[in-house]
Amino acid sequence: MRVEHWHTKPWWEKGIDILVGSIWVVYAALYLSQAWMTRSWANGGLFLFYTLVAFLFIFRRPARRRARWWQTALALGDAIWPVVWLRPTGHGVWLGTLLQGGAMLIMLMATLSLGWSFGIAPADRGLQTRGLYRWVRHPLYAGELLFYLGYCTSHPSWHNLVGMGVSLLLVWFRMRWEEAIIQGYEGYARRVPWRLVPGVW
Repeated sequence: MRVEHWHTKPWWEKGIDILVGSIWVVYAALYLSQAWMTRSWANGGLFLFYTLVAFLFIFRRPARRRARWWQTALALGDAIWPVVWLRPTGHGVWLGTLLQGGAMLIMLMATLSLGWSFGIAPADRGLQTRGLYRWVRHPLYAGELLFYLGYCTSHPSWHNLVGMGVSLLLVWFRMRWEEAIIQGYEGYARRVPWRLVPGVW
């Protein structure tokens, strides 16, 4: 992947991208440490995911349009919220582990499909319709929600269910904001009617 657009970004935008991207670097390092200590493939998968997120976030394409500041703040909060809030309650069950494994695969594929258009807050960095985006309009959110479902299945508690509920609500808002801000989205929505699950919604 080529990154000529990196040189066209103003210095302040590069600084913000590096600063926020460093959060994902810290996440990746923490999950790598956990994977090493626990020999957990789930933590290893999250290490790969957050490493990819950090790289694409730092070198992402400049935005043509941006969301309002409070929408950006809520989107960033939603990205950080589950990591801070969710708590393990035991060793997990096989169904939850299976759901998390499938979710991480979807998340990695969706992030790769976005490429340099990846972002956390709603913004227009170009409409992406390749990869998983040929089948649903928000595959990354679908993967994230499936991961939370798998986590809550493995670690059931009211605490975790509340966290998942908050994330579900924020994801719904984030989808609507993105659909309103990205140029050409109306035509894309007509071609790909499903937001999260093909044939369902």
